[in-house]
Amino acid sequence: EAIMSTKQEVLRLLYSTVDKPLSGQDIADHLNLSRTAVWKAIQQLKKDGYEITSSTKVGYQLSRQTDLLTLEGIRTHLGEHLQDWDIQVFVTTTSTNDLAKNYGASGARVPTFFIAEEQTAGRGRLGRTFLSPPKSGLYMSICIFPEGDLDSISLITCATAVAATRAVESFIHETVGIKWVNDLYYHDKKIAGILTEAVTNIEAQRVDALIVGMGINLHIDDAIIPEDLKPIIGSLFSPQEIPKNFSRNEFVARFLKEWNQCYEAINSGKRDFMEEYKSHSIIVGKKINVISGMKTYPATAKSVDNNGHLIVQTDDGSIHSLSYGEVSIRPEN
Repeated sequence: EAIMSTKQEVLRLLYSTVDKPLSGQDIADHLNLSRTAVWKAIQQLKKDGYEITSSTKVGYQLSRQTDLLTLEGIRTHLGEHLQDWDIQVFVTTTSTNDLAKNYGASGARVPTFFIAEEQTAGRGRLGRTFLSPPKSGLYMSICIFPEGDLDSISLITCATAVAATRAVESFIHETVGIKWVNDLYYHDKKIAGILTEAVTNIEAQRVDALIVGMGINLHIDDAIIPEDLKPIIGSLFSPQEIPKNFSRNEFVARFLKEWNQCYEAINSGKRDFMEEYKSHSIIVGKKINVISGMKTYPATAKSVDNNGHLIVQTDDGSIHSLSYGEVSIRPEN
């Protein structure tokens, strides 16, 4: 366990007693700190944007509106599920996929979930950077150890997209679109990206660990989106309108439960979730450009098969099955 800072310890204590105020002395006694250290930690937390009410007679209390991401919060919403998983919560990290990859290569075998509120070196597909500003999104990676053969990586990516749409739609009651293979769209803008990677053992020709990463923009301030990305990048909520019933811990727990269900389905040979994937697809039936290596060619997206491959038809009528790659929707003239 990483050593928690005084600030984190105080925060965790306030979070666990959100319904009743604690005096500075209570906190100091409970955490074995000086009153001054407690006072300083509270000031720092307020500066970080946590709403903490303080009154001389009653003590300090964290506002219920402060939607903090915590291990306890996620576990509470998971209940009986995923008890054999390890969950690691970070305020900030380089990239959760990097943490997961290092862990996957370490010889460990416990399924582990890494989640952070900020990434300083977020990665997208094809080596691109992934915008991961603090306090506006969630960045998470699952590291699991597949038994037996690995079904196609695109299938796992599709399962992840379905789990994410289920979790999102349970809060917003609107449909989220999926752009093959790995992006979620809402109101015509990208709100989430998925990056699936494998730690492979070349000699044994097997996958030692599977890493599934997802970044999702919950609410993002337009001001921090680079100009060229403004037409493309969106978020689930506008910064002013995060619904009262939305809890990040609950969202994460729902996503994990849904993901695990889809993964277990794959392992038992079922692929029912692919119907959901297809019904959410925003490219089936559209004219697209397929970017393959150095060349780009026009085609029409016909369907997605049960392995998660995109079936396209080129202008000469030939049919191709893409297991990975980049596609863009052609603007309609």
